[in-house]
Amino acid sequence: MVSILRTSGTLLIALLLVPVLLGEFAAFQLGLFLLYGMASLGVGLAWGRAGFLPLGQSLFFGAAAYLAGAVLLHVPGDFTAKLALLTLIPIAMGLLAFGAAWIIFLRQSESGPYFSLITLALAMVAEQVAGTATELTGGFNGMGGIPSLGNLDPFGNYYYLIVITVVVVSTLLLCFDRLPAGLLSRSIADNESRLRVFGFPTHTLKAVIFGFSAFPAGIAGVLFSSHQGIVTPVSIGFLMSAQMVIWTAVGGRFHALGPLLGAVAIGLLGAELRDRIALWEVVIALVFIGVVVRFPGGLAGLISDLARHLMPKSDPLPTLREGSFIPAPTPIVTFENRALEFDGVSAGIGDVQILDRLSIKAGETGIICLIGPNGAGKTSLINAMTGELAVSAGTITVGDIRVDNLPAYKVLSKGMGRKFQIPSVFGELTVEENLRIAMFAGRLRLGDFFRSAPLRWQTPLLADLMADSRVPFPQIKGSLQASAISQGHRQILELVMATLAEPKILLLDEPCAGMSPEETKTTISLIQDLQERLGALVLVVEHDMSLVDALANHVFVLHQGRLLAEGSLETVKVNPVVQAVYSGGRK
Repeated sequence: MVSILRTSGTLLIALLLVPVLLGEFAAFQLGLFLLYGMASLGVGLAWGRAGFLPLGQSLFFGAAAYLAGAVLLHVPGDFTAKLALLTLIPIAMGLLAFGAAWIIFLRQSESGPYFSLITLALAMVAEQVAGTATELTGGFNGMGGIPSLGNLDPFGNYYYLIVITVVVVSTLLLCFDRLPAGLLSRSIADNESRLRVFGFPTHTLKAVIFGFSAFPAGIAGVLFSSHQGIVTPVSIGFLMSAQMVIWTAVGGRFHALGPLLGAVAIGLLGAELRDRIALWEVVIALVFIGVVVRFPGGLAGLISDLARHLMPKSDPLPTLREGSFIPAPTPIVTFENRALEFDGVSAGIGDVQILDRLSIKAGETGIICLIGPNGAGKTSLINAMTGELAVSAGTITVGDIRVDNLPAYKVLSKGMGRKFQIPSVFGELTVEENLRIAMFAGRLRLGDFFRSAPLRWQTPLLADLMADSRVPFPQIKGSLQASAISQGHRQILELVMATLAEPKILLLDEPCAGMSPEETKTTISLIQDLQERLGALVLVVEHDMSLVDALANHVFVLHQGRLLAEGSLETVKVNPVVQAVYSGGRK
């Protein structure tokens, strides 16, 4: 928090000194660039944090500007009434953005390119409407004669209103990055499917993020209309959106203040070159290309790198081994009865039948291993349970709850944890951030997204795991990215993450793949202890018979999407039908 206040205070002082040092005209120009930068902050939020690129951000900037102009020009009454309406405009832009994104991402959450193209199309349509609806917008010539907000002088004290607004919005975004909402936003960009496995509806989260991204654009549009006194179709069209993306890329999309820095830098450079060089746009284009290629983190990233070399960086969050912790709430678990049943389940992809009238029953607890040749349907069985493979016939129930064909996040939020064959972690986030996200699963409520307290949540299970010699994380530097640790450590990391929500059903797909013999032995004992502690039903997909022998209370043998045999490992080993399949024969 101290660093945020320091950054915001420095920004405020620097901007307030501009009229004093450079004069009112320079302040007027800078005010315009700051408004462009504030509108671009939303691009940085969506693109830099959550990983989806809006190409139509000008829609919310321009629409807010037109609406604000209409209010100031045509709404009767005193300034208080007009101010109330103006305040509602950014909120309306946020709701519009949320609704559009929710519709786009609902059917296909990871449809990033389609989202970008649709938002671009919306901005282009809006520009066409603004240019032709003369009675409403003034057409091509724009809506002119807009009075200044509160009779403030655009070349005088209006600048201070812009500065205060920019600093407040920037501070809120800096705080956003330090809250669970910011951490979850980055996790979407890193590994959206992993976040869904924790029970989070990522399509809704992305819609909320886009809604928030439109809010600063709406504020900037309201201030822009009275600052300039005119709004034209250019303000709502593709060119403005493209410029917002450029400003964000140059300034640094990964930093909260990057878009603001980019808009000011490009704006000042353009203002300086416009009257000096005939092809000044080419120069700006070359600057853009050079910065993006040489410094992918933009100007903000370059400044941050320099700051890290000059000053030691302190982790603003308490580590998992130190600091003051808060007892985490008990996760909401729907699966009180954990008895699992597949009843005549069929599933496939296209014309390929993967599960063929599969029927199995499992008790409420213990470790069950799924074995069988490659392509037998083991992983597909888990995918059908977790909503990632559509079931065409039959039912899957956990206790009295049907889970077949439910979205993955709904199934997994009921008390199910999953580990994949290839470790699925948030590679660009630190080990500690990975564990924090896992702690959110089943516990995070709406109000918790914007509270710092969940970042200090602790449970007896997490405390014991961090003290367990079989878990290597106390020996791993907290700031180390998960992608930088070994394959074996990533396997253990995902196993621990899958258990922190204290699931009643735990699905493990080849949990020891790629591990050394010593790591495998350690992981086996860890799985056994976790199952006993959680009282969970654990389903393990495995090829290694020695591992099955060490783990399994019961074994299901699958072949061609059907149950071939079941029982103890010794029982199925001597089953002649199983022997025939494994020796290359046919059932």
